[in-house]
Amino acid sequence: MKYVNAIELVDLLKQDGLCEAVGKIVMELNGVKVKVKQNDVVGNVLQEWLCEWLKKNEIYYRPAVGQTFPDFYLSEDNYSNLCEMKAYIAKRGPGFDIANFDSYWKSLVINPIRLDSDYLIFAYDSDEDGNISVKNVYAKKVWEITSEAEGCALKCQRKNGQIYNIRPCTFASERAKFQPFNDKELFLSALYKTVVNHTNKPTETKDWLKTVLEKYNKLTDSNINYRNII
Repeated sequence: MKYVNAIELVDLLKQDGLCEAVGKIVMELNGVKVKVKQNDVVGNVLQEWLCEWLKKNEIYYRPAVGQTFPDFYLSEDNYSNLCEMKAYIAKRGPGFDIANFDSYWKSLVINPIRLDSDYLIFAYDSDEDGNISVKNVYAKKVWEITSEAEGCALKCQRKNGQIYNIRPCTFASERAKFQPFNDKELFLSALYKTVVNHTNKPTETKDWLKTVLEKYNKLTDSNINYRNII
């Protein structure tokens, strides 16, 4: 059994020819077989395919319990190599949800290691016949796929004026107007500012940030000072 991190995993997938391969999704039931042409199932199917690929190549992984974060681990402990898998149609650009906004910032108090999670991102295309080809695979940290947006510290989806989900920027394009954050601290600062505006409770938000950073620093032997974030 081999142990790899997310960056090494992406390299192995590419070396195995993933970005030159063409696949399809087939449903078979009661003697009837059909090629699935709907893109809304591709992400889930790619995740199941990846798990089988990992087994075939004797690479260690374990899924999380239930539908909770993360999708799976590439290590035997719960504090390293946490992986989330995302997919999007390459020609449209990233349109997936990184996480529900409220769930994300509140979860950091319980599990601040989530800040270091790896996002395995598959950019794919499909044709009218349902053939699927993966154009690229990325291993990114959350600050490498997020950015500010027009008039906002952090790009988010809004419904009826309320923040709903954290959304990705066009991280693969150097010509995009808003580029990803350069580091973890800049992402945390944008998240903090967004939480303050979202809750309208600056004092409570400062306490939240202090708690997150104290736990994160202890678990990772880091020294991020909240005064550099606010």
